[in-house]
Amino acid sequence: MPFFMSCSVMLENFINWKIYGVSEQTFQSMKIKIISVTSKKNQFNSEIDRYIKMLPSFMKVEQLELPISKRSKQKAILQNIEEESERILRHIGPSDYLIIMDEHGKQIDTIEFSEWLKRWMDESAQPVLVIGGPDGLGQSIKERANASLSLSSLTYAHSMVPLILAEQLYRAWSILDNQPYHRQ
Repeated sequence: MPFFMSCSVMLENFINWKIYGVSEQTFQSMKIKIISVTSKKNQFNSEIDRYIKMLPSFMKVEQLELPISKRSKQKAILQNIEEESERILRHIGPSDYLIIMDEHGKQIDTIEFSEWLKRWMDESAQPVLVIGGPDGLGQSIKERANASLSLSSLTYAHSMVPLILAEQLYRAWSILDNQPYHRQ
């Protein structure tokens, strides 16, 4: 692409950010973590990476896959949940904005999720999206959480949730950037 065309595209994007209220803080680096407790490598990692790569360069998304606790007849389910929660908490900083995925969490639509993303950008928040193991999340994580989010009343395969979150992050950004990806 010729230099003058790339400048015109950059100017157009800057104007779009101004028109739609995305602050200049968006040019600062923003780090988002997606943490999931899983028994195996996610089969959808290539699709997750595809959505992450479509986000603007200032928005860094890190995906962490933590191993589930070993299940046994001698070990109580609550013990497994707390072990997994402790493992998750080691990856969360004191100033991180923690959003847990929970079947009893708040259900929001895509527009509201884009408003959350805008607020995180404006406040220079470092959101951490957490997906628990097969038995859910422990009380320590739930108490630390800033928000609890339910993706749907439906139940999804565990490996699909990081993909859904990555796609929703891109969709939310496309709304803020006035891209034609999202349609109402």
